[in-house]
Amino acid sequence: MIRTETVVAPSHHVRTAAVTSVIAAMPVVFGFQLLVSDLGQTSRDLVNESACQHGSCEPSPAVVRMVADLEHQGSSCRTKPALTDSVVFEWKTAEVTVVDFATSIRALSNHEGWVRQYCMPPR
Repeated sequence: MIRTETVVAPSHHVRTAAVTSVIAAMPVVFGFQLLVSDLGQTSRDLVNESACQHGSCEPSPAVVRMVADLEHQGSSCRTKPALTDSVVFEWKTAEVTVVDFATSIRALSNHEGWVRQYCMPPR
């Protein structure tokens, strides 16, 4: 007859390992939350600052017309940042166009104009 032995770890070793794992994970979780909150705050500040042209936060008549046209077509537009395909962008030349999100970020970072509205297409 072959004798088999089962090894059972003492419960205090299991508890110690669990507590150590939780304590080690806490800085990672808090660091990630801090990073995400900082990134979100930075982008909100950038959008809010970029929405004001020469100290004026009033939308130009061209922006108002473009947003009204998009909403008439069923889109839902808002000033709060949103990841969308339709961004109403006012160029420094005073031209207002609808661009994709990537184009708006690139143009904004190059100081070519201002994000005015984020428009979600009809569902």
